[in-house]
Amino acid sequence: MLAKLSNKTRQISKRRLAPVYLLGCMGLFTLTADVQAADAQVAKAQVAKAQVAKAQVAKAQTITLSELQQQLAEHHLVRGDFTQTRTMEMFSQPLVSQGQFLLTQQQGLLWQQTAPFPVKLTLTADKLSQQFGDQPAQVMSASDNPMVFYFSHVFLSLFKGDTSQLMEQFDLTLSEQGNGWQLVLVPTSAPLNAVFRDITIVGDQHINQLRLNEVRGDNTLIDFSHQRTTPAALSAEEQRAFQL
Repeated sequence: MLAKLSNKTRQISKRRLAPVYLLGCMGLFTLTADVQAADAQVAKAQVAKAQVAKAQVAKAQTITLSELQQQLAEHHLVRGDFTQTRTMEMFSQPLVSQGQFLLTQQQGLLWQQTAPFPVKLTLTADKLSQQFGDQPAQVMSASDNPMVFYFSHVFLSLFKGDTSQLMEQFDLTLSEQGNGWQLVLVPTSAPLNAVFRDITIVGDQHINQLRLNEVRGDNTLIDFSHQRTTPAALSAEEQRAFQL
């Protein structure tokens, strides 16, 4: 009996085993004896997978800057959390901060850092306010500090994905990135090209990550999470924050 089993085992070992299939919720496994049929099924699945992947790449590669701008502009209000990691040559450890943000197409950007210490930044079309903890807010306009205001509005354009505005100051390269997209910006003129080597934005329906690489070697990485478009109306406190 053992000899017969041994011979049968050797015969099976000479053949390629077919794929293993999961049967039901009990986790039972079975082997098919039809190797050729199984190989055909595998080949068919691989072809189908390759076709889907090819279609996804083609779709991602055919998205234009205007389509990306339109996609991001569909959301008149976006809320979420952020984690900012700044790496500087003068420090051995990166500087990490966290908080919440609110971006509206009409009012601007409300950036509220909660850790490691509270900071509230409010940016509108013509004003910039910065408040540390319980201290009085410092409000400035473009005439007060043109350079700070200039960089702040460049950041706002990046955050909104305003490609029409960014094209005036950067060379833009849009490409596929996983299931989303990646936009690389290289500054074309001063003062931006004296500060930034390049800027990369990664996203899908929303912007998920923003990386700023500086000429001197420092870099800032901002990860956005829990993006949402509700509640769609501003609270009374949020409305007051934008009234600078």
